[in-house]
Amino acid sequence: MGYAISLKRNPSSNMGLLIFYRYVSLALSSIFFLMDPQSVLGFKMGVIASLCIAAWIITDLQTRYAANSSIMKLTVIAEMVGVTLLLIPTGGISSAFIWYALNPVLVAAMFLSSLFCWGILAFFLSSATFIAYLNTGNLAPIFEGQSYFYLVCLLTVILTRLFTGLTRELLHVNEKLTETNEKYQDTLEQVMSLYHLMDKFSSAMDVRKLMNEITASIVKSTKSKNAFFWLTDFNQQHSHFAIADNDHHIENKLKEKWPEIRGKRVPFVMELNGAFFGMKVIKTSYNICVVGVEMENNNVYPGNQPFEFLCELAEIMLEKLHMDEMMDEMIVVEEQNRIANEIHDSVSQRLFGLVCSLHSLKVKGGSMSSRELEEEYEFLSKTANSTIKELRSVVYRLSSVKKGETPFLVCLQKYLEEFARLNDIRIDYQMTGEEGFISEKVKQTLYRIISEACGNSVRHGKCKQIELKLTITERKAELSIYDDGIGFNPRQLTEKKTPGIGLYNMHAMVNSFAGTISIDGQQGVGTDIHIEIPSAVIPIF
Repeated sequence: MGYAISLKRNPSSNMGLLIFYRYVSLALSSIFFLMDPQSVLGFKMGVIASLCIAAWIITDLQTRYAANSSIMKLTVIAEMVGVTLLLIPTGGISSAFIWYALNPVLVAAMFLSSLFCWGILAFFLSSATFIAYLNTGNLAPIFEGQSYFYLVCLLTVILTRLFTGLTRELLHVNEKLTETNEKYQDTLEQVMSLYHLMDKFSSAMDVRKLMNEITASIVKSTKSKNAFFWLTDFNQQHSHFAIADNDHHIENKLKEKWPEIRGKRVPFVMELNGAFFGMKVIKTSYNICVVGVEMENNNVYPGNQPFEFLCELAEIMLEKLHMDEMMDEMIVVEEQNRIANEIHDSVSQRLFGLVCSLHSLKVKGGSMSSRELEEEYEFLSKTANSTIKELRSVVYRLSSVKKGETPFLVCLQKYLEEFARLNDIRIDYQMTGEEGFISEKVKQTLYRIISEACGNSVRHGKCKQIELKLTITERKAELSIYDDGIGFNPRQLTEKKTPGIGLYNMHAMVNSFAGTISIDGQQGVGTDIHIEIPSAVIPIF
């Protein structure tokens, strides 16, 4: 039944209280009515059965159409007419059903206007009094004997009206609190998204990937339909474009209006392909970016703080990318210079000495004895071998792999040990294979996935032990992580509109390398993560 479901879901609601009063008053009134010896039992049972059916119908209608004042008025009037007719054979104001007959008055007091409520109350009291007068023929005893009833009815209606007003005010406050909480949650999600964006960026992000991430963050934070990020240089020789709805025709419009756009110093609004965009130009040391967000109904520039902040963040990230590239180039040049100096100072000097010795041997070799030639050859052979060893030593110093070191696995091992010690848990790990089979980007991705998974196991899973196994082969990198935490229900995760940020990031990172990821969990048992990433796949950006 509709009213039963409503009462079960919200027992403190106004309708729930009315349902409770209706059936309690019906039960008590029926008991007192059955105890009356003046009426026939069959008549009593018929009256009670009719009331139960009427109560069920009226309650169902009022529960379904509580928000429709017209239907509510009709149900109140119909019920008031019915209970008035019921009072005629049962004694009017002295009837055993007099308190049940107050139901339509209470409904009017809670859901309808004050004028209608007081009108229904006046009709109820006057009808009950008139019926009693027809039975007794004298009003004075009625007013004298039932004065408390009139007072109780008045106070009940007044208190009901006050309670209803307070309830509406509380509901209004609750709606405001709910709205504020939703805004807080949205803000928190934005902050977390930006945190993870910065985290991914700190791990060396590709420019195109950065553009896509910024565009998605703008759409999410401003709740706009569309946003774009256009990156170009001053001469427009190289251009990159990212847009939320994949409409790349906007890029052509931007190129057409480039002379007008490039001089803008403050945020501005421009029409592109029939839509208005709030836009901002970002100028870095080596290129120009145009960031835009679609506006609705040509409203005033809608970016506000989130849009401005993301534009500033994009500028910082692009500058850092450029600085990282320059630093990488400087490191390479510095290393090249160091190698050149080292070879020049050692190997080249030895080679020069060998050349001189060979030239000298050619000049005076004819006058030397066989023993002297043998001694000279032996000396030159030793010098050549020594030079080869010196050159090999330089090469080996440049290659950590040739020295038998495993920087990635050592770094990962150190992280796991420190994480276990800081969080007072146990981590059993097994790492096998040659790390040279995977690229630096795959290493970074595996490191971030392990960090994310371990963090989730401790923060959300409340685990005490983690088992990690990493196997690297020529074909793939295989990672398994199991924890003994509280686990979760994967079905609940798939039913959510958006999964957790950490899990979403893990899926995105694995998918960017055409890998596979499976996450299995069970309440009270733990969580098991299995990931496979091909070794020779270039990440998809």
